[in-house]
Amino acid sequence: MPATEAKVKTRPGTKAGQASEFTLISKLKPGGAERIRGLLADGFTGERQTNTDRIATVHDLRFVIFDNDTRIIFASTFDGDWESYINDFATILPDEIDLLFHEFEGYPGIHSPEIKDWIVAQQVSAVGFYSAYPDASVREVWKALKAKKALDALLDSVN
Repeated sequence: MPATEAKVKTRPGTKAGQASEFTLISKLKPGGAERIRGLLADGFTGERQTNTDRIATVHDLRFVIFDNDTRIIFASTFDGDWESYINDFATILPDEIDLLFHEFEGYPGIHSPEIKDWIVAQQVSAVGFYSAYPDASVREVWKALKAKKALDALLDSVN
């Protein structure tokens, strides 16, 4: 391999078209389940939704606490590649990520040089992954919905 070519690391996760799945399973710190429930009591509404939408590649995400409040799953579907996805969270929402992931055992912080290694150590690839629209990005879906709304308004004005 020429010296100018960077070796691309293989990252966990399954793809369907341009959509990728991300599943991270971690132990929680003692009391972490209750603290996360408190942080997510209102779900992803208001400012939290607005902030997440700023990434503009996240189709969906969820936090699932299980095993008697000792472990957690963070799962999402996103556009593009793994490196960009992680870098977007680190640059666009670092405080939010640190707040939500602080209760994950061993979490080093989003700006830690060890963050990507920590993520890979917690991440598993799905054995089955389905995307209803594997060739449509979040931005394309938003654009289509905006066009539909405008067309609906136009058609409603004709009545």
